[in-house]
Amino acid sequence: MQKVLMRRKSELEVQLNRARGTDFTDVRTDVVSIGTKVAVHDMANQKAVVFSICGAWDSDPDNGVIAYLSPIGQALLNHPVGTEVEFELHSTKHKFRIDGIEALPPAPKPAEPVEVEAAATE
Repeated sequence: MQKVLMRRKSELEVQLNRARGTDFTDVRTDVVSIGTKVAVHDMANQKAVVFSICGAWDSDPDNGVIAYLSPIGQALLNHPVGTEVEFELHSTKHKFRIDGIEALPPAPKPAEPVEVEAAATE
């Protein structure tokens, strides 16, 4: 078991060393791409769903944030509005129609550090 864990640790370290921040400026919106918000129509239950397509390490499915490497992300990538896509997730087939694509808003800039002057002591 320890060998398995050590191998997995090494794999994760390699991935972390290769990881780079994602720049979503000038993102393409003519097709689904990383850095887009995608409105889809779930053909099975006739409901509208919105996904944000983000980087490989970004995933919060309960809030609609999916990694581009996920089955949903892979199915949607590079398709324009109007396209119907199919994918399988947990042994269930799904079919979505892409109804809209827009760029994700830019991430807020981190706050600038503030210098705090030491209080005078007497």
